[in-house]
Amino acid sequence: MFENQYHIAWSIYLLSGFFCCFVWWRLTSYITHRGWRDLGRGFVVIFIFTPWYAGDTSDFLAPAVIVLLMDLLLEGAKSGMRGGIALLFSSFLMLVLLTIRAWFSKSGK
Repeated sequence: MFENQYHIAWSIYLLSGFFCCFVWWRLTSYITHRGWRDLGRGFVVIFIFTPWYAGDTSDFLAPAVIVLLMDLLLEGAKSGMRGGIALLFSSFLMLVLLTIRAWFSKSGK
């Protein structure tokens, strides 16, 4: 029963995340500068969809933002930053991909 609830919760979360991304895409479609628009969209996707391990075991995943907030609230800034590391790495990867895409789009013109 618990395993089924875990999958249902993730299904609801992912469906809600896709809806939030759809709304965010519509709101950011008015930004004319492609770099700022893609940067804003990328950060929202990272904050919503980056998973990380919940708890000390690797049995269950949770959104990294939630893991970061729970670590900060319960353990303090010194001891718990596991979700923050995942978000930092994901943000760095997104920035590298956006930089490569911008570089190739300018070199192709």
